[in-house]
Amino acid sequence: MKNPFNTIFGRAALMTTSLLVLAYMASLVVLGFEANEIHAEHASRGVQVVEEARRDSIEAARHIAATLGSTYLDADDATPGNEPPSPRDTHGFYENALRKNLPPGSQVVLAADTGTVWVRYAGDTRWLRIPDATLTKGRVHAALGLMLALAILVAFLGAWQAQRPLRRLATAAREFRIGVSTPVVKVSGPREVAELITRFNEMIREISEYEQERAMMLAGVAHDLRTPLTRMQVRADLLPDGAERIGFLGDVESLGRIVTQFLDFVRDRADGSPLVSVDAFCQSQYGSVPRDEDAEDSLVKLDLHAGGQFRLPLVDLDRILANLLENAMTYGEPPVEITTVVQHGLYTMTLRDHGPGIPDDQLDHAMQPFVRLDTARGGDAHCGLGLAIVRRLVRRNGGTLGVANAADGGLVVTLVFPDRMG
Repeated sequence: MKNPFNTIFGRAALMTTSLLVLAYMASLVVLGFEANEIHAEHASRGVQVVEEARRDSIEAARHIAATLGSTYLDADDATPGNEPPSPRDTHGFYENALRKNLPPGSQVVLAADTGTVWVRYAGDTRWLRIPDATLTKGRVHAALGLMLALAILVAFLGAWQAQRPLRRLATAAREFRIGVSTPVVKVSGPREVAELITRFNEMIREISEYEQERAMMLAGVAHDLRTPLTRMQVRADLLPDGAERIGFLGDVESLGRIVTQFLDFVRDRADGSPLVSVDAFCQSQYGSVPRDEDAEDSLVKLDLHAGGQFRLPLVDLDRILANLLENAMTYGEPPVEITTVVQHGLYTMTLRDHGPGIPDDQLDHAMQPFVRLDTARGGDAHCGLGLAIVRRLVRRNGGTLGVANAADGGLVVTLVFPDRMG
C-alpha cells in the first residue's frame, strides 16, 4: 500500500497541519491564560465594589450587583437553579485567577456547563452570582475547533494547489517517454517550479526537433532505396534459374525487409485504425490448426483466454505480432506459443519461441534500436529494430514490454496492457 504522505501534497499538508495544531494548542494555553487573568481581574473589582456597598446596606449591594449584571443572594434566597452547583471551590484557570485577587478564605465556584461564577467574599455569608462570566468549554472548543478546521482546509487547498504544476510535469514526462505525444506543460507555480517547467518545455521541443530530423533522414534514405531495390528484383527475375538467381533474390528480399523496418521505426503517428479483439485477430491470422488437433509440427500454437474486451488498434496489433513472430522464426525455433490472459484488470499477451534465447546480461540491451546480438541470435535481413518497434507500439497503447528467458529454453516476450474498458 502506497504511503499517502510520501508525496509533496501529503508532506506539505502534514507539515502545515502539524504547525496549525501546535499553534492552536499554544494559543489555547497562552492566550487562554492571559484572557482568564484579565477577565478575573475585572470580575474581582466588581466583587469588591459590591462588598463595599454592603457595608452601607444590603439593598445598596444588591442594587450595585444588579447594575453590574450580577445577583447578590442570601443563603436563604437560593432557589432550585439559582444556587451554587457545589459548596466546594473549583480550580480552573479562571477561578484561580479570580481567587488570587480576593482575600484569603473567599470561595469561587464555576458552573462549567453555563459559564456562571459564584463568589462568596471572605467573611460574607451571601453569594454573588455572575452569569456568563466566562465561555463554557463547549463553546470554546467549538469555536477554536471551527477555526482549526478552516485553517487545515486552507492548508490542504494550498498544498494541493502547489503540487499541481509538478503533477502536470510528471504526467507530461511520462507521456513523452512512452511516445504518446509531445506535451507542452503550462507554466505555473512558484518561481523555481515555473523555471523547471520552462526548461522542460525547451528540452522537449529540442528533442522533438532532433527526432523529427532523424526520422526524416531515415525515412528519406529508406524511401530512396525502394526504387533501386525494385530494379534489382526485376533484373534478378531475368537471370536464368540457379543458385545465383535464388541468392540474388534473397538478398533483394532481405534489403526490402530492412527498408520496411526503417519505415516502421520512423513512423511516429498515432494509429487511427479501429480497435479489434486481440484473441479474434490471432485466431484469424494464426489459428489455421484446430485446437483439438495434436499438431506437434505446428509453427504457431494459440492459447487465448483474454476475451473480447482485450482490444488494440488493428495496424499496431498487426505490426507488433509481425515483428515478434518474424524475430521468433528467424532467431528462435518453432513452435511459437501465443498466450493471452486477463488478471486483476490487466491484459497479458505472451509470445514464446523455443530457440537459444538471449544471454541474461544482454536482455535490456536487445530492446535498444539498431542492436543485433549476433553471437546469441544471428540472422540476416534485420537491422536490430524489431523489438524497438514493438516496445514503441506497446508504450503508445499504454502497455509495458518485458523480455526474459524461459527456464527450459526459449525467449519469452510479455506484453501487459491496462483494461481499456475500466
